[in-house]
Amino acid sequence: KARLAPRHQRYAEVIAKSGQSLLAIINDILDFSKIEAGKLQLERIPVRPANIIDDVVSLFWERAASKHIDLAAYVAPNTPEEIEGDPVRISQVLSNLVNNALKFTEHGHVVVAVSMKSGGDAAGRDCTLEFSVSDTGVGIEEDKQASIFEAFSQGDQTTTRRYGGTGLGLAICRRLVEAMNGEIGLKSRPGKGSRFFFSTRTKMLVPAQPVRQVQNEKRAVI
Repeated sequence: KARLAPRHQRYAEVIAKSGQSLLAIINDILDFSKIEAGKLQLERIPVRPANIIDDVVSLFWERAASKHIDLAAYVAPNTPEEIEGDPVRISQVLSNLVNNALKFTEHGHVVVAVSMKSGGDAAGRDCTLEFSVSDTGVGIEEDKQASIFEAFSQGDQTTTRRYGGTGLGLAICRRLVEAMNGEIGLKSRPGKGSRFFFSTRTKMLVPAQPVRQVQNEKRAVI
């Protein structure tokens, strides 16, 4: 493995990061185009909500640790063990929200959570789950919140310059959530952080168990 001079190392890092950014943009555009064209197909397979939360936290563990941000997961006791849904798309929405939370949070914490908002307590019953991502970041001005889920929209022009992004992520999230018969929203105060949340209406396959633990909860600050 060849060692690069510091200047060449910086060039290589810039090229790598630029390539990753370009790939993210292309993927966002492809996803958005697929959704707009009505070509999106969702799976309906057994899904364990706790596992999805755990996987998303694991995915962003190192990034949170590098920023000294406490990243934690919470699965409410009433959350079903197993539901019917599309684990890839639920993870995609959650990952996008966690990515944004870490991007706009310089200190404090990010919490990924899930709970059951309504539904029965027996297998086969319909239920509504709510996933959420809360942070202690910069927050969003109230007059910008109404348009935040529109395509190519961000909080303001300085957001793109400082943090980057395509402005498509939240628009894709909204359409994915709507395809899952759910709704997405946020509560935020400038300087006080944000809480993004989305619901999915689905079928309960295995009810909540008396004792609940995330399999592999991680915290970025020890």
